[in-house]
Amino acid sequence: MYLIKKRIYQITHCSQDITDEFEKSILSDNAVKEVKPNSQLWFLPLYYFDKITRKLGVHFTEILAKLFVLDSSDKQDAYFVVMMGEDFNKLYPYAFLNRKRRYVYFFDAWEKIQPELINFIRRCKVNQVFVSASQAVNDLNEKLRQPLAHWIPEGIDVSEYRQVPYDQKNIDVIQIGRKYDWYHERILPFFDETNKVYLYEKTKGEIIFPNREDFINGLARSKISICFPSNITHPERTGTIETMTNRYLQSMASKCLIVGHTPLEMFELFDYNPVVEINREMPVKQLKTILDHYSDYIPLIEKNYDAVLKHHTWKNRWERIKSLLSKN
Repeated sequence: MYLIKKRIYQITHCSQDITDEFEKSILSDNAVKEVKPNSQLWFLPLYYFDKITRKLGVHFTEILAKLFVLDSSDKQDAYFVVMMGEDFNKLYPYAFLNRKRRYVYFFDAWEKIQPELINFIRRCKVNQVFVSASQAVNDLNEKLRQPLAHWIPEGIDVSEYRQVPYDQKNIDVIQIGRKYDWYHERILPFFDETNKVYLYEKTKGEIIFPNREDFINGLARSKISICFPSNITHPERTGTIETMTNRYLQSMASKCLIVGHTPLEMFELFDYNPVVEINREMPVKQLKTILDHYSDYIPLIEKNYDAVLKHHTWKNRWERIKSLLSKN
C-alpha cells in the first residue's frame, strides 16, 4: 500500500492538522509506504496540459495510460489518499498513469459536493471509498449504483493533545470555529455580566488561536467546549447530513465537557450520550448550573476520554479500513 500524502504543489486547508494526524497514523503501519511526489516533477506540466485538453473534450492522460504501461509496479498494489473537501488533485495524475488500485477517504461528503465526488470516483476509477459521515454512504452508493462507499468515522491521535488538572482550567467556555449563532446570542449576555471567560470567533473567519500549540493548550485549559454539527451551524453548506466532526473528539481528548447537540451517529459509536444537550428553554440557567457544579460532570469527562482512547483513535479507524479492504 502506498499513501499519497503530499501534492507536487502544496495546498493548505484550514483543517490540514486533522488530515496530517490520520496520515501519520497510517504511516505508522509498516506495510504502508509514502509516495514521494518530489521525484515526479514531470507530473506538473502534464497536469496543466491535461487540464487544457479536458476543456476541449480530450481526456489526454486516460488515453496515454491505455497506450503505454507507465508504471511497472505490481497492479495488485494500491494507492490510498486522504482528502479534505474537493482536493481531487491529490490523487491526480496517479489515477491515470499506473495500474494500482485506488482507495480514498473523504472527510465531510456534504450533499452540495456529492456530484463532484461522484464524478471524481468514476473518472479516476476509485475502487473503494471511505467517508466520515454515515448518511453520505447510502447517498454515494445509490448514485454510484454499486456499494463502493463505507462509513469510517473521524478519529483522533490522543497523544497530540494535552490534559491539564481540572482546577487549573482557566477558560470557562470555548466555541472554536463556526458558531451556532442562536445559542451564542443567548449565552453571551451571561458572560458580559460576569467574570466568566468565554472564547469564540468574534469576527467571521477570525482564528482564536494563531498556531497549533496555542490551540491545543487553549482546548486543554477549557472547562466546556460547545459543539454542534455543521448541519445546524452551516446548513447551506452541509445540507441535511449530520455527523460527528473532529471537534467532538478533540474536546474529549482534551478532557473538556461537551455542551451542544449529539449527532445521531454518535449514539452508535458510544453506548451512552457523551454530550450534554442544550436546554433551549433555559440555556443560560443550564450553563450557569453546569459551571457551578462542574465537578459533578468529571465522571462523564473521564468516561469520554477513556472511550476515545480505546475505541476512537485514527489507528482504530485504519484497522477497520484494512479489515474492509481484505474482504475485497
